[in-house]
Amino acid sequence: MLGGGLGSLSAVYALTEAPDWQERYEITLYQIGWRLGGKARSGRNLKANLRSEAFGHQVWWGCYDNTFAMLRRVYKELARPAGAPLATFREAWKPSETLFFGTGLDDQARLWPLTLARNDGTPGEGGPPPTVWEYVRILLPWVLDCLPSLHPGLTSYAAIAPLWQDQARNLLPALLRRAHNQGVVAFAELDPQNPDYDALLRQAGTTVPEGPQSSRQRRAWAQPLVVGAEQSLRALEAAGARDHHPNFLALLDLALAVVRGIIHDGLDRSPHGFSAADDHDLRAWLRHHGASPTAIESPVISGFYDTLLAYAGGDREHPSVAAGAGLRLLLRVLLAHKGALYYTPQADLGEAVFAPLYQVLRRRGVRFRFFHKVKELRIDDDQVATIRLGRQVELDPGVDEYEPLVNVKGLLCWPSRPLYPQIVLGDSPLIQALDFESPDSPEIEEFTLRRGVDFDDVVLGIPAPALARICGDLTRKLPRWQTALAHADSSATLGAQLWLTPSWAQLAGHAASLRLGVHAGTLPGTELPRWANRSSVVGHESWPRDAQPATLAAIDGPLRDAEDSDARQPTRSRELLRDTVDTWLKSHPRLLWPEASLAATRELNWELLFDTGGRTGEHRLAAQHTWMLTSPSDRHTLTPPGAARHRLRPDDSGLQNLVLAGDWLAGGLDLGIAESAVIAGLQAARALGGHPRQIVGERDGVDLDLDPTASQSIRVAVA
Repeated sequence: MLGGGLGSLSAVYALTEAPDWQERYEITLYQIGWRLGGKARSGRNLKANLRSEAFGHQVWWGCYDNTFAMLRRVYKELARPAGAPLATFREAWKPSETLFFGTGLDDQARLWPLTLARNDGTPGEGGPPPTVWEYVRILLPWVLDCLPSLHPGLTSYAAIAPLWQDQARNLLPALLRRAHNQGVVAFAELDPQNPDYDALLRQAGTTVPEGPQSSRQRRAWAQPLVVGAEQSLRALEAAGARDHHPNFLALLDLALAVVRGIIHDGLDRSPHGFSAADDHDLRAWLRHHGASPTAIESPVISGFYDTLLAYAGGDREHPSVAAGAGLRLLLRVLLAHKGALYYTPQADLGEAVFAPLYQVLRRRGVRFRFFHKVKELRIDDDQVATIRLGRQVELDPGVDEYEPLVNVKGLLCWPSRPLYPQIVLGDSPLIQALDFESPDSPEIEEFTLRRGVDFDDVVLGIPAPALARICGDLTRKLPRWQTALAHADSSATLGAQLWLTPSWAQLAGHAASLRLGVHAGTLPGTELPRWANRSSVVGHESWPRDAQPATLAAIDGPLRDAEDSDARQPTRSRELLRDTVDTWLKSHPRLLWPEASLAATRELNWELLFDTGGRTGEHRLAAQHTWMLTSPSDRHTLTPPGAARHRLRPDDSGLQNLVLAGDWLAGGLDLGIAESAVIAGLQAARALGGHPRQIVGERDGVDLDLDPTASQSIRVAVA
C-alpha cells in the first residue's frame, strides 16, 4: 500500500474485512512523514495547548453512504468504553439540516439558510440512491406542489393558467392526447380541449405513475406537466413572486431545468447515466435546458461551486465543473441524504476518522511504515517490477516501531509535528526544521522493493499530481497514463482556523438563525468562500480554565495557479497566506458575525481573536492556524468538463499487479470529495480480493429500453 490517504485506507479496510485475510495477504502501508490522512489530515500542536490544526473542509454530506458505512463499522470494532471521548459514531459525528449560502457582499446582504428536514435514514445504511428517472419523479411533482404557494393572489392553477402564453395553452391538448395514446392513465379523466388545470397539475401531476414504463410513456407523462410548470413559473415571476421568494423560486427554476435536461438528453436511458453530460459545464448545461440567468447565478449554484472549490486553475473568476458529475452529487446531496443534510466531526478528521482507522487496522495486523517516501515505480512487461523508496529518519535505539499517536484528554490524536524523542537526533533544531511531509525532504537511505521478493501486488493511493514524479516509467510505456495525468486537473488550497473569545451566539447577535446548532456554508465571491463552525473541537483541546476560546471557525478556498508558483517560495508563501486571510478578515466577518466587526466597518474587531501571547490588533492573527497546501500530493482534485473520460479506473491500471485508489479516478462520483476516495478504495479492494461485490452508488441507475414502444423496461446498473 503506497500512501495513507482515505482511498488507500478504505482499500486496506475492505481487504481486511474478510475473516481469512491473513491467510491470503501480508499488508504493509508506506507513508511519507509521521501521520495518515493525506490532504484531509490534522494534528495537535503540542506547543500550543494541544490545539487541533486541520487542513481543508470538515463537512461531509449525508449521502456519503460508503464512507459512513465504513466509519460506523470502525467505531463498533474500536469498542471504546462508555464515557470515553467520541466513544461511538453518533458521538463523533453530529447532523445538521441547514446550510447557509451568502447572497452578496454588500452591507444589506444576508446569509440564506437552506433547511432540509431530517429524515429517518441512517448514514451508511439503507439502499442505493434514486435512479436517474426517479429524480424526475421526485422533482417534477415537488415543483408542481410548490408553485401555487408563491403568490398570495395566485393560489391555484386555475388562477395562474390564464397568464400562460397562448401557444402553451394551445399545445396542451395535443400533449394530453399523446399521453393518452401512449397508455398514460394519469390523465385519463381529463378533457384535453378544456382541462381542469388544478386536476391536471395538482392531482394527476403529483400522482407519479407506478410500475414499468417505456421511455415514450415516461416522456408523454412528463411533457404536459413540464409545460404547465414552466408557464406557471414564468407567470408567477412576472407577477412579482421573485420579489418575495427569490432564492426558493430559483430552486424551482433549477429543478425544472434538471427535469428538462434529463428528459431531453436521455440521461435516464443512457449507458453512461449522468456522465453523458460531462462534456459541458454545469451552469452551461442548466442554461441550455432553460434555467434563467438569475437561477444559474443563485446562491445555491454559486455555493455549490464553492463547496467543491470548482474553479479552473483555482481562479475564482473561472468556475468550472463537469455537468454530469455536478448533477449527480447535487441531487444526491439534496434528495438522497440519510438522516441529515450533512455531518461534521466533533473533533477534527485526524481524531474522528484517521486515528480510529489506524487503530483498527493495526489491531487487525496491518503493518505501517511511517517516514517512507515513494520515489519511483518501474515496470517490466505488464507488471510493477520495483518500487524505490527513501527512508526519511532513523528510529531511536530501542524503538522498534514508530508510535504515531498522542493522548489528549483521553482521545488518541496525531501530533502536528513528529514525535521527535522516537527519532535519532530528534532534539536537533536541524531535524525539527525539516518538513517530513514534503516530497523534497531529505532521506537517510534509499532502498528498492522487488516483485516476488518484497511484494506481489501494489495499491497506489498517491494523488495524481504527485505521480508524474513517481511514475515516469509508466507514462513513457503506457500512453493511457500519460493522457490521464495530463488531464488530472487540480488546485492548491489555503485557509485558516480562527479561535475567538466570544461564543458563536454572541458573535451572531440578533442573527438568530446563525446562533443554534452545528452549521456551515459558503460566502460566494470572497477569497475564502467555505466556512464552518468548528467550536465543538475546543472541548477536546487543552486550554487553561481561566483563559480559553469559546469559538473555533474554519475558512478556506482555492489558490490560483499563478499565485501557487509564488507560494513555492517560503517567504512569498507566508506573505500570500497572511495577506489573503487578512483581506478576508477586513472585509467579510460581518456576514457571519454581525457583532464581531468594528463599529461602522466590515473589519473584524481583532481583539476578539484569542491569543495567549497577548498581542494586539492585527498581530493577533499570528496566534491562529493559517495553512496552505501546495505540494503535488496535497492539491485538490478538480473535474472540469471533458476531464472524466480520460481518467483511469481503480481496477484498470493496465498492469496486472497494480490497482489504484484516490478521488482522481473514474468509476464513482468523479469529484474531489471523501466519498469518491472511499468508493475507489473499495473498488481497488474488490479488484484484488473480490470484496465488496456491491458498492453503493458507484453507478447511476438507468433504464435501457429494449423496445421503445414496449410497456416494460429492464433496469440495469451501468458501468
